[in-house]
Amino acid sequence: MNDICCKNETLAMATVPMQTWSQPCAWKTALQIGTIFPCLNLEFFRAEETVPPACCDPKCECKSTGQETAMDEINEISFAINDLTLFLDTHPECQEALTLFRELLSKRLELLEDYASKYNPLTQLSIVTGTPDNNAYSWAEGPLPWEGGHI
Repeated sequence: MNDICCKNETLAMATVPMQTWSQPCAWKTALQIGTIFPCLNLEFFRAEETVPPACCDPKCECKSTGQETAMDEINEISFAINDLTLFLDTHPECQEALTLFRELLSKRLELLEDYASKYNPLTQLSIVTGTPDNNAYSWAEGPLPWEGGHI
């Protein structure tokens, strides 16, 4: 039997350049392109035609509710925090990234608190930070996701 994987041959070697800090793009754009760093938005494959999302029927006027807009903003900031965390894993001393990370964490907590006070809590933390009665446990209040909540 011929075992190719047992040979000591080098099939390939890769080098990956170390990413440097660059000014992040707008949070909405970052969520759409998959990174907060424009320098990482490399188009390997580009579709010949852009396919619009299903909700964007030209005959339909899509209007977001206040709840949907708030949820979009929470998603955008949360994505930015996650992407920034990946950067900080390899650049823990970058002061610009650390400052932005702290600002975004604070902003996310504010958004979660505001959302919980208007609609219902999204996270366990916003049960006590965003409800009108901070001493109440309100996780089960409001519609659950399968009942149309958190949209």
